[in-house]
Amino acid sequence: MPNLILVHWPERQSLDDFREIARLIRARAPEIGVMIAKGKERELGIVLRAALRPTMVVSMMPRKRFRVLHGRVYEGHDLPKSEQYRRYRAAGIPVPDWEVIVPDTSLDPSHWGDYVIVKPDLARKAAGIVIKRTRRVRYQPPESFEADHPGRHSPMLAQKFVYTGRWANHFRVTTLFGRTLFAVHCEADRSFRPLESRDAFKGANGVGGAPVVSNKKSSRYTLADDPEVIALGERAHAAFPEIPLLGHDIVRDADTGELFVLESNTRGDVWLLSSGTGRSLQRTNGFDLYAQFGALEIAAEALIDKVRAEFGTSA
Repeated sequence: MPNLILVHWPERQSLDDFREIARLIRARAPEIGVMIAKGKERELGIVLRAALRPTMVVSMMPRKRFRVLHGRVYEGHDLPKSEQYRRYRAAGIPVPDWEVIVPDTSLDPSHWGDYVIVKPDLARKAAGIVIKRTRRVRYQPPESFEADHPGRHSPMLAQKFVYTGRWANHFRVTTLFGRTLFAVHCEADRSFRPLESRDAFKGANGVGGAPVVSNKKSSRYTLADDPEVIALGERAHAAFPEIPLLGHDIVRDADTGELFVLESNTRGDVWLLSSGTGRSLQRTNGFDLYAQFGALEIAAEALIDKVRAEFGTSA
């Protein structure tokens, strides 16, 4: 009888969610012993109980103090975008061309287009992302960036710009071990100047005039059920087999219809079902992420399947 330990973060996930998932697992897979631990505590009682049987730990986000004596651990952690892109390519996942900006970088517009995205290799919430003329992309020493710019602490990347339409938009597909819990579509506030084509940045005053980043507070979110987008998000999870919970940002080229994965939130801070950010997003936009696909039911099934595959058990 294997153990499954779910590591809980009260600031990011409702304990009621985890209790309901545990209840569903116990009802459907009584051979699995489910426990819920606090990520910031040592939880010695749980550790000692877990030591008696094969154990799998699932922590959606990085743990602080909780550790087990033995067992398989699946845990969210930050990964640089460059590492994500290499993994996507190895897994056959479509990702826009990219390269690290180094002192001798010189990008050819005939390949990259007239404009490219420049972004930090390691940053959150779209920090440091700008659009630049391809011919003007140059290496910038870390110390030349502002003190709070992510470029002071990680390399900068150039990536092909994917034109998603007059207003920047993208999909976020959130998966648990490759199963979609929920999916949303995000579009930039239409009070901004529209971008009429992929090369129409001239006179737009950069990102401020025609946004290329769509996940702003003023953006409009709707539930997404595009089968191709969801399938791509589930495929993308295979590039990160050690990470349980992922949020994949996917775009569709408005001219060609091609889909690309821009990046994945590998830290696992994407439990929008009950986080403060997620509750606000659902309330503001008038939808229910729990009900979209049956998120907690899917989470329970995904965890049951993972434990059974890990330890060779069955119903």
